[in-house]
Amino acid sequence: MGDELDVVVIGAGVAGLATLHLLRAHGLRVRAYDAADDVGGAWWWHGHPGSRLGTEGYAYQYFFSPDLVRDWGWSERFPAGYEVLRWLRFVADRLDLRRDITLSTRVTAAVFDEERERWTVRTEHGETVEARFVVACTGLLPGPAEALPVSSGDFAGTVVCTSRWPEKGPDLAGRRVGVVGVGTAGVQLVPRIAAETAHLTVFAREPVLVVPRSNPVYGWPERDAYRARFDELRATLPHTATGAEYEPHLPVDPDLLPGLYADGSRRLWLGGVVGAEEEVAAYVREAMTARLGDPSLAAVLVPTDDAGTPTLDAGFLEAFHRDDVDLVDLRADPIAAVRAEGLELVSGAVHELDVIVLTEEPDAGPPALGGIDVRGRGGRSLADAAGAVLGLGVPGFPNLFTTAEPPAPTSRDAVMTTVRQHQAEWIARAVADLAAVGASTFEAIETLPTSAPPAGAGIAGVGDYVARCEQEAAAGYPSFRRA
Repeated sequence: MGDELDVVVIGAGVAGLATLHLLRAHGLRVRAYDAADDVGGAWWWHGHPGSRLGTEGYAYQYFFSPDLVRDWGWSERFPAGYEVLRWLRFVADRLDLRRDITLSTRVTAAVFDEERERWTVRTEHGETVEARFVVACTGLLPGPAEALPVSSGDFAGTVVCTSRWPEKGPDLAGRRVGVVGVGTAGVQLVPRIAAETAHLTVFAREPVLVVPRSNPVYGWPERDAYRARFDELRATLPHTATGAEYEPHLPVDPDLLPGLYADGSRRLWLGGVVGAEEEVAAYVREAMTARLGDPSLAAVLVPTDDAGTPTLDAGFLEAFHRDDVDLVDLRADPIAAVRAEGLELVSGAVHELDVIVLTEEPDAGPPALGGIDVRGRGGRSLADAAGAVLGLGVPGFPNLFTTAEPPAPTSRDAVMTTVRQHQAEWIARAVADLAAVGASTFEAIETLPTSAPPAGAGIAGVGDYVARCEQEAAAGYPSFRRA
């Protein structure tokens, strides 16, 4: 029999660190596991050059601790990924979380024992741990990279994914690099590496809308300004539509678009003009075309419809004006094969490369918890479950809490620290309330009373999600069974 704990937390990223801290504050014995070599979650895995926060740093913080906000200062409006990672390490150190975190250890299975009402958690190293509760802070898998037609093992050079970027490499200086895909990761990566590679070839298929980022440096005045708003931000951010200060403009007024565009933030679409989504997309397409100044480039890099979420960029389009950067339209000439020397297209053209980079979208795939063999009542597999109630609990899986399951908002349209901190606080309170009523299990209900709509149905934004969760707790958790 392995160690006995109150709670096992899977993941040591934004959600995992907050959950570990808040549950420990209730006097519980908690241990967190993470497959990465350090804390940071998605920011550790997506450590590619150019990785950057798409939300203003002042909003991307934990507001359960004034000291954390007071003692950390962002250096830019939109901090780089490595700075976000440093912040998460700062949090782990300041809150003394590392003593209860096991790194470089992947959780492979979790099985619920109905008689003993305990979970048995197993790791890839053969370790077994028992706990009353399991909290999955595993996030979402990256969206699929631009698929290669055959195994990249045929390539004689280096292949790397933006979602699994080595902490110390690869070295791209003076090398011929091919970037496959132009989603968010590609938009961030391309301008960052264009000047250091010997030659850069971008293989594009589905273009995305991009808006130039306005990213002033933060000094003491800017830091002091947002720190002085601590109480205000803590009180208001969880109740906004996005978890940031992006509130829709009413009534519809397309004349606001130039100012929103010039703001250089996600405000243009997350806090944009209600009912003018088509006008927003058209405005951005026109601006992109003007920035490129070349119809042939625009035909490949500017979307023709309004699909997809825009992303912020810093010189992505302008990178294609360089003589040492080539653009390949995969819609017109797809990849046919991976050769030892590079990528061969259907036309027969071969692009010789030293490094192939496959881009993947953060938090665009299914919940990563699906990669763990989780068994609930009667040996039921989590893979067969219909879904999570409020994204927090799954019927048939007592004392299992989730954080990245629908309908919880995702990073595409919300600030993750706002969402994950709220979920961590809700879970900690639910566990404390469970003890207060003398119950031992907390389980989502499969069939709700006919008078109540499904918990989480039709959720519209962060504020609505938080309100639903708060209503659930205030009403005594009617969508969950406590026994």
